[in-house]
Amino acid sequence: MNVHRPISLPDAGETDRPAESRTLATLIETSPLAIVTFDPEGVVTLWSPAAERIFGWSENEALGTRLPFVPAEKQEEFLALRRRALLGEVFTEPELHRRRADGSPIVVSVSTSPLRRPDGTIYGIMSILMDVTEQMSAGDEEVVRQLARKVREVLDPAS
Repeated sequence: MNVHRPISLPDAGETDRPAESRTLATLIETSPLAIVTFDPEGVVTLWSPAAERIFGWSENEALGTRLPFVPAEKQEEFLALRRRALLGEVFTEPELHRRRADGSPIVVSVSTSPLRRPDGTIYGIMSILMDVTEQMSAGDEEVVRQLARKVREVLDPAS
């Protein structure tokens, strides 16, 4: 998969919901970037295969728990970012310090977006994370932004 090429998805009006769901599932399963969703309390509701690979927690270990990669000393920072998303903000943080399951540190770039119901109410948050422990290029950061935008479009076609 060439992650440097822009991703094209059909417009919401051009496809049916089952096809959109399959496209989204394929995107989540094959993405080299971690895709994580969580509820307003920070409890994990989706944990992609890349999240497992990057952070070390299995899907079974992560689902239903508070975000496991946020260390105790970064909880205040996480709460501030969560508040921004719950207020409707879409944002990218180029460098956040987190922890892997084995306790080793990791630096990630994260694009975050609220998840909305058809009536516009926010029911959760989606984050797409890239390991940038070894410095990333400007092109890689743009890939994170593009992927986050495409996933947001599929999850929330009204936005």
